[in-house]
Amino acid sequence: MKTMKPMLGLFVAAFAFYSCSSDDDASPQPPMAKSSLTIKAQSGLNGTAEKITNAASDVEINQFMINLSEIEFEFADNDQNQVFSVGAMDDEDDLAYEDLPEEIKSYLDDNYPEDAFCKGELEDDGPYMYEVELESGLELYFKADFTLYATEASDEPCHESDQGGNSWGSQDDLELAGPFELDLSQGEVTVADVEIPVGVYEEVEFEMDINKEPASDLYQKSIMITGSISGKPFTFYHTFEEEFEIDYEDAGQNLVIEEGGDATVVFNFDLQAVVNTVDLSSAQDLNNDGQIDISPIDEDGNNALAHQIKNAIVEYAELLDD
Repeated sequence: MKTMKPMLGLFVAAFAFYSCSSDDDASPQPPMAKSSLTIKAQSGLNGTAEKITNAASDVEINQFMINLSEIEFEFADNDQNQVFSVGAMDDEDDLAYEDLPEEIKSYLDDNYPEDAFCKGELEDDGPYMYEVELESGLELYFKADFTLYATEASDEPCHESDQGGNSWGSQDDLELAGPFELDLSQGEVTVADVEIPVGVYEEVEFEMDINKEPASDLYQKSIMITGSISGKPFTFYHTFEEEFEIDYEDAGQNLVIEEGGDATVVFNFDLQAVVNTVDLSSAQDLNNDGQIDISPIDEDGNNALAHQIKNAIVEYAELLDD
């Protein structure tokens, strides 16, 4: 099968300052003083010494992994919509031909040898996981097990330039190793150490996104939890891409960065609250393979439960001082 020009995913981890002033002719502002900020994350897990449990539903959690693609800090009294961002710039869920599973590539090679691959996309929810568009405009949809779900013809040929993308205007870029794949199974971890302008920040946001590293346990997932329910092993994962705000328990508290200081902020994912809120004892193993799978597309009958867990993780994420 012939392929078109490779779709190179733009992958730039950056710490950036955005100023969305409407006055293009405004005079340059003097450099802002900066100070050190350490960003950490935790979940309540602490290796083998401590595990998240719920005796009532006989649940034990021993692993929790998440994939963050972007972190944003927004000034209080933000008259000019100034935002500082730590994150990865990529083409959202776009897939190059090389990123497709071998089973799908073989199907395309065998059935459409003269119709070039144009672009692909990884879907978050629904009955299929992979969408592929060929040069002719033909779209093919594949399920999680790589079997064909449906096809759709188009009157227009595919144009690679039709893909969406991010446009980032930035100053004071600081390259970091992103995206941020976090294994919170062994206690608190450091996400990043950055130099951030002095000021008061009223809002912190981050985005979870699908991991695109084939060698990772999180490949094609944005979040994963493993453990046991009534002694039977379970794996939960989700593929959602979502940006959400995280705040202190006291909503009136702000993140204050002082000149010459050395501040630390912690993203706390309260898994104990998640386990206490979501009834995991309702999880099923309908295919009787001895493993409970919980995901948006699992075959054990736990799709709705997967969304409940995801929503609870978002709800019980909070900001802490170190």
